[in-house]
Amino acid sequence: MKKRLRVEIEGRVQGVGFRPTVYRHARTCGVTGRVANSTQGVTIEAEGAPEALERFLALLRTAPPAQARIAALRSVEIPPAGDTTFAIAASVRAEGLSAQMPPDLALCAACRADILNPADRRHGYAFTNCTNCGPRFTIIAGLPYDRERTTMSGFVMCARCRAEYADAADRRFDAQPNACPACGPRLRLLDAGGNPLPGDPLPEAAARLRRGEILALKGLGGFHLACRTEEGPIARLRARKARPHKALAVMFRDLDELRRHCRADAVEEAELTSPAAPIVILDRREDSTLPVGISPDTRDVGAFLPYTPLHHLLLAQVSPLVMTSANRAEEPIARNADELGGILGPIADAALDHDRPILRRCDDSVLRVCEGRRLVIRRSRGFVPDAIALPLDGPCVLAVGADLKNVFAFTRGPEVFLSPHVGDLEEYAAAQFHREARDDLMRLFGVRPKITAHDLHPDYFSTRMADDERQTGDRGPGTGDGGRGTADDGREAGSARRVAVQHHHAHVAACMAEHGLTDRVIGVALDGAGYGPDGTVWGGEFLIADLRDFRRAARLAPLAMPGGDAATRQPARMALAVLHAWLRPRPNGPEGLPPPAFYTEYLPAAEAAALWTLLDRQLRCPLTSSAGRLFDAVAALLGLGSPVTYEGQAAIRLESLAEGDDAPPYAFDLTTSNDPWELSFAPAVREIVSDLARGEDRRRIAARFHRSVAAGVAATCAALREREGIESVALSGGVFQNRRLLRALRHDLEAARFRVYGHHVVPPNDGGIALGQAAIALARAGGEG
Repeated sequence: MKKRLRVEIEGRVQGVGFRPTVYRHARTCGVTGRVANSTQGVTIEAEGAPEALERFLALLRTAPPAQARIAALRSVEIPPAGDTTFAIAASVRAEGLSAQMPPDLALCAACRADILNPADRRHGYAFTNCTNCGPRFTIIAGLPYDRERTTMSGFVMCARCRAEYADAADRRFDAQPNACPACGPRLRLLDAGGNPLPGDPLPEAAARLRRGEILALKGLGGFHLACRTEEGPIARLRARKARPHKALAVMFRDLDELRRHCRADAVEEAELTSPAAPIVILDRREDSTLPVGISPDTRDVGAFLPYTPLHHLLLAQVSPLVMTSANRAEEPIARNADELGGILGPIADAALDHDRPILRRCDDSVLRVCEGRRLVIRRSRGFVPDAIALPLDGPCVLAVGADLKNVFAFTRGPEVFLSPHVGDLEEYAAAQFHREARDDLMRLFGVRPKITAHDLHPDYFSTRMADDERQTGDRGPGTGDGGRGTADDGREAGSARRVAVQHHHAHVAACMAEHGLTDRVIGVALDGAGYGPDGTVWGGEFLIADLRDFRRAARLAPLAMPGGDAATRQPARMALAVLHAWLRPRPNGPEGLPPPAFYTEYLPAAEAAALWTLLDRQLRCPLTSSAGRLFDAVAALLGLGSPVTYEGQAAIRLESLAEGDDAPPYAFDLTTSNDPWELSFAPAVREIVSDLARGEDRRRIAARFHRSVAAGVAATCAALREREGIESVALSGGVFQNRRLLRALRHDLEAARFRVYGHHVVPPNDGGIALGQAAIALARAGGEG
């Protein structure tokens, strides 16, 4: 006797070829019925013999499409309908949206073979895709996922594409963006004035690149700026974009070409060739011919492979290419020709554009591999908008994120969705992008926030973003208790409750949420700056924390910042501060030692003397416990103290300078008589100055300093374990992008038998803050796992 089941499947099951796969499984098992996308995910009605239905359900669970992520599968028996076939039915739209949306997927091997095959009708076609690859997140206007709700709706499939779309044996069966040269999007080449140029756009674009021009190239989530990997074009790109030192990514034709310039292990190559196709930071080979100007501060290369048909076709003619976001400073990436106004001409000599609209900006993701595990630096294309599971549930929370490297987040049940990389909110364009993307994604996912989580600082740009939720009433007052985070830092404000979250608690909570932790941890948050409840600048914190509350148990010994924020831009000022605090030399150098190079090279004598006076009088010298400023100080002492042109530059140079893994640590002091405890690297700085006077190798000094920080942090955690009885350590904050430090600290903590948790899903930098804000807000709202 036949039975009929209704099967509801939730998760990432739209835009990944799920309906075609269900269709094929049904045919294999002799099952009739139908499958349709819905606002909840995928709905199946399957009819057949009981044993056939069992095989069918087993295949759904064990053999879904490669990019599918099944979150829930429920079945219930319903009356048989007598179907004689199995069909893909029209999508069902209803209230209660819970479907997920896939990220954009890199070109698959089969489609790559099509575009490179002269006998294939898609030979050389820059918009080839199938159910396994192509644009998704950046073109979807609404769910359920169907062509009419994408930016491909304006392109009517020709008869041959329609036949593929209807053929269950074809990999383009039910592929919504399906297209070919006869019916799909087309390229065009624009000159510096934005005027279309005659001829075949792709060969002419390649010729211009070979001549040394800079090209704006439209991709999946926006435009790149591309040029040859030669000193001349790179220098022009840097000058025009006002980006003198920050590393530029390089796209290679294939793995063979990449291996000639970079060292990549199996894990790194797996990341490079994954459907996400991120930029992966790799070690540069000593015999690489890539110019130093690609990454002047490091020995690394941000490498990636072509992930669109257009990339493959272009790099088949000219490779490798520098590829960087088409924007200015920390502004959002340009997504259409209208937004190229300040780029085409002033920066780019021409633009390779096309007529498939990009609905959502989505910059490239960036990661590196540390001890065989992914360390995300920027989570965007290829990962967004994948859901992240939370260890608790509750009302919808909008977390507006941090001011720098802004990413916002919102929750839906026990899941959180992070936005693409937004940028620095002090830039007007980035703030506008934040608002645009926030409204778009909340509409798309069908959520309305009941709680808005934001930073504790009342004047941060991100805090002001919370006001954009059309709320009225007073701003949440914050904790105001000097060193303790409580659950009473939110206040009803209009239709949504405002919850203020301390920056470093958010860092630790982000790491906890990644790993599903709810019990107390020792949270180590090392970064550049965050507003503390006591009104000072925090940045080297040891918190006893859960997802609801925290207590500041220890900190790095505070240092003065001569001239305030100017010290974040001039590392030499922080070197002056540590010498004043820990050696008390005269401005022209301690007796018996040569004058430090940074005085003459980076700080004129008159300026150094004036800053010394400020330090003596404690004027305009706010205190900070920032680990970032400590790294700046040591970098400057070692001759790396030039004014920074991007965040973290001095610390990046210091990590790159360090050589050797066997260097012993310098000394440090842990004072436990204070509340909070203080970890001081004054002894280390004194030894560093002595080593410099003796002419020690700066590379070894840099390596010993990294070991010192790791040893000092591990010792502080061990002492806190004795007092608190906590065995778990969560590591977060931008300083943990430093692979040398992270590796050494994990080694020390694991040797001490701690359970060590770091970031693998979201960045340890401020790009992960929104996840922590969301988790804390849910915990304070009473959410439970």
